[in-house]
Amino acid sequence: MSFLWNKRMPKKTLSDLGPLAGKRVLVRVDFNVPLDKKTGAVKNDRRIRGALPTVQALLDAGAAVIAMSHLGRPEKATPEERANLTTDKVAARFGELLGRPVKKAANDVVGPAVSAAAAALKPGEVLLLENLRFDPREQQNDAEFAAAVAGLADAYVNDAFGTCHNDKDASMVAVPAAMKAAGKPRAVGLLVEKELTIVDGLMTAPKTPVLAVMGGAKVSDKIAFINALLSKVDSLLIGGKMAYTFLKLKGFDVGATRVAEEELAAATPLLGHVGGKITLPVDCLAAKSSDLGVTQVVEVGGAIPADYEGVDIGPKTLALFAGKINQAATVIWNGPVGWFEQPAFSAGTKGVAAAMADSGAVTVVGGGETAEAVEQFGYDSKMTHVSTGGGAFLAYVEGRKFQSLAQIDDRG
Repeated sequence: MSFLWNKRMPKKTLSDLGPLAGKRVLVRVDFNVPLDKKTGAVKNDRRIRGALPTVQALLDAGAAVIAMSHLGRPEKATPEERANLTTDKVAARFGELLGRPVKKAANDVVGPAVSAAAAALKPGEVLLLENLRFDPREQQNDAEFAAAVAGLADAYVNDAFGTCHNDKDASMVAVPAAMKAAGKPRAVGLLVEKELTIVDGLMTAPKTPVLAVMGGAKVSDKIAFINALLSKVDSLLIGGKMAYTFLKLKGFDVGATRVAEEELAAATPLLGHVGGKITLPVDCLAAKSSDLGVTQVVEVGGAIPADYEGVDIGPKTLALFAGKINQAATVIWNGPVGWFEQPAFSAGTKGVAAAMADSGAVTVVGGGETAEAVEQFGYDSKMTHVSTGGGAFLAYVEGRKFQSLAQIDDRG
């Protein structure tokens, strides 16, 4: 893929870890997958599949793998919800995808039983720890907890791009720091290496012209990301709920679509780019608030009725967006352009995905809901890259420095 950043990766990777035969490798993965609320079964295994190349490479090198991840928000869960956040079902699905048994550690994240299970691992075996957030010290970047986790293995690999921006998680920062203190090597896995290489390529040497598609709900959450894109792209298409913020500022009556005052304030400094780099919808699909089955297409210049709210871009906007996508050499997409989870309101998001898949451009999808949408519509395999990180993708493009990556050994 010639568009990629061709500089040498500055952080150590799997190839820099040296001989691994007989070693135990601690791998921070991102198995924060959606679960069925009733059964706890894995509903989407995309993130598990993303970690398989790194895990398999380590096993092929003769290592034993100790994988660890957080899962959901047990600190905010009811007792019933917390019971479903154990990594038991994740371990089972991990083993199915890996094609070999995955051992599950005891219910404690660390402790004598976990240490014994790790010590007993043989080359080629895999152990998955309990949900890291079952221990509150994980989110406190606790040094004592980190030392206990670090003591389980001989090397550390960060293969969790989706959580690289979580600088207060012990598994991302304090654990590799403890590994360094013990003289143990630290590297990024194949997934993180690929993510960093691709995003760096987009930001430093993309094929031009470069176009970005933005969606989602809040301008305020993505203001730094939008500004970063505006400095790099030739055109930015905005859809989703955030589009109504800009349209309202332009004088369009958005009906019952909720637009908070803080969103208007966040979008105001960007208005100067509208009509230049920023392209807004020219029509939208609106649904009746009291009966979402009643819809109508409203052209910008008219007004959304008072009891209707915007739920998707309209057909003219989709045609406009698709035409611009077809003219681009690189397309970056973050945020669905409509309420895609509802089939009746998914035409815009599905159409953007289809246009990107057919464009011939380098196409990068920025994780989170956008990745879910692309996969749902069957276009994930037709994209150049679908990121495993939503918030991490945004933060890295913004130029934020990750403490998690600072802990990885530099190449000499």
